Amino acid sequence: MALHVNGSMELNNGIKINVAYVRTDASLMLDGKTLNAYPTFWVDQAAFAEGKQPLEFYPNANFTYQYDRGVDGTDILEFANKKVEQTLESLGYTVTIVDL
Repeated sequence: MALHVNGSMELNNGIKINVAYVRTDASLMLDGKTLNAYPTFWVDQAAFAEGKQPLEFYPNANFTYQYDRGVDGTDILEFANKKVEQTLESLGYTVTIVDL
């Protein structure tokens, strides 16, 4: 599962891009009620697959979410991707979740 993100993104070096490929790393806290999601951005899927360095782009957003296994299900990666999608969309990006 990955995300395709469209919208104006300015990297730390000042270069602007309009499209990115995103993979999400999800971590459930020990309390079992809080999930941290860490979206990482690449130019495209090929750059990810080739092991290239990710882009230096860090959206100004909180990627920590409340999680309830009974309500949200047991697949924390799917949950995390949906939450990252919602967060990025709230920042004005167009986001599509894609299966691998």
